[in-house]
Amino acid sequence: MNTVSGWCDAPRTSTVATVEIYAVVNQKGGVGKSATTKNLAAALAAQGDRVLVVDLDPQGHLSDALGLPEPQPPATLAEAMLGAYTGPLREIIQTHESSGLDVLAWSLDMFLLEPKLYAAQGKEFRLMHLLEQVDDGSYDVCLIDCPPSLAALTDNALVASQRRKGKRSGVFIPVQAEDSSLRALRLLFGQVQSLEHSLRIQVEMIGLVVNLYDKRRGRIVTTTLDALRELPLPILAIIDDRSTIREAWRAHEPVAIYDPTSEAATWYGDLAKALRASR
Repeated sequence: MNTVSGWCDAPRTSTVATVEIYAVVNQKGGVGKSATTKNLAAALAAQGDRVLVVDLDPQGHLSDALGLPEPQPPATLAEAMLGAYTGPLREIIQTHESSGLDVLAWSLDMFLLEPKLYAAQGKEFRLMHLLEQVDDGSYDVCLIDCPPSLAALTDNALVASQRRKGKRSGVFIPVQAEDSSLRALRLLFGQVQSLEHSLRIQVEMIGLVVNLYDKRRGRIVTTTLDALRELPLPILAIIDDRSTIREAWRAHEPVAIYDPTSEAATWYGDLAKALRASR
């Protein structure tokens, strides 16, 4: 392996993984990536998992949804991925008080991270190598909230969630039941296949999470759901459009904390149970 300033340009495959890493990916915006990440993470934590969440979206919706303070340079995720921060990753992990989730939170310098990565050695492997610091038995699951794009940051999440020895990892794809979701999925599948070929990795597509579903919107919604069911990927959950999810977002809480007896909390809880049962 060639290295420059401590960074590898190829994946490390010799160690046995101790944490499951899942990227929550869709280049289409507004499909519920951050809501899925936050609420699935909290449901897993409520069922006993130790969970780390990574806010990899430069827009910082997940960090905002949890009401987390902005970390300051140089102790930020962006600076760590660029090699400007070389201290322990644990020093920049925050804990969301009520849910107990540990989070690598958004900071303003995330807006400049992607263009800087394009000039960096081993740009696709930066996040994976950082997460090796916590692949020591401290966590059971790591969820990565991805940006709405198919670019360097999403590539980092896909590489970090590649198949490894010891623990399952892979990709969750939040979608909505609308025609544009089907087009976006074709682009995403192509991106994953291209990355697997060029970087010689394997990425497991875990399944779809259908968000904001409301059959009252008519035939377009129901027929699109039928089309999604015909894809070679399971639909892991159908999350109806509920005000509880939006209220919890405003309250900076996961629905499992905000309203644990709600239908929405049950849906995310069932998704967490299914994931845990697949281990």
